[in-house]
Amino acid sequence: MEAQAITIDQPFQAAYEKFIEITSHLSAKAPGEQTHSDIEAYLETDGRELLRLLLQEQLDQQGPGRVGEAVHGSDGVVRSHKRDHMETGYQSVFGAVRVARTGYHQRGVSSLFPRDAQLNLPRQRFSHRLQKRVAAKAAKMSFESVASDTETETGMRMGTRQIKEIVEAAAQDFDAFYAQPCPEEIEQHAAAKPIQVLTFDGKGVVMRKEALREETRKRAEASAPQAPRGFARQDKSNRKRMANTQSFAPGN
Repeated sequence: MEAQAITIDQPFQAAYEKFIEITSHLSAKAPGEQTHSDIEAYLETDGRELLRLLLQEQLDQQGPGRVGEAVHGSDGVVRSHKRDHMETGYQSVFGAVRVARTGYHQRGVSSLFPRDAQLNLPRQRFSHRLQKRVAAKAAKMSFESVASDTETETGMRMGTRQIKEIVEAAAQDFDAFYAQPCPEEIEQHAAAKPIQVLTFDGKGVVMRKEALREETRKRAEASAPQAPRGFARQDKSNRKRMANTQSFAPGN
């Protein structure tokens, strides 16, 4: 649904009307007229729209972010020409919303929008919460699956190119994070108590009967081997011994 920023007399009026619509719809249904899936499907779509309206009206109530007659940019230039009704928008986890804002301009330099900073609006048109959800999914599945899951959860269709851009942006600080110097306190602690590295591994190995332990060999002889069916793996219970290995090394 296309979102629009509007001026309202009563706070959250549109959301309240949507809530009444939802409760009226549910109350009008006779017992047995809807399955639980029908009810969930209705609430998933209309309930999401109710949440979107709450978010939209909260944004509307906060105003356009006018901070005075002029603003001083970090470049030292004063923007003294202001213009209202310069809307922007983004996709939230509930759907599309619009943000009313006031822009401050000056010839030869880029415009500034205090409202963008107040809300910490994303550079891309997707909310940070939505981007976080998409990036987490992309670590577990293909971009096509992420797009399908996101559409199911939010009702919004995303392209694989957009998902790729979100993932790349989420990983941009990876190298810089691990390149940070270790805090001095931790370095001193590590020097006082050197790290000791212990590794352990084990693997069950199928043995000849004479190499099995006595009790295991008896159980193996008592259980008649059965040929595997189809592609099923052959049963190897009571036919293995565990090979273990350990190592120790001082860490630097």
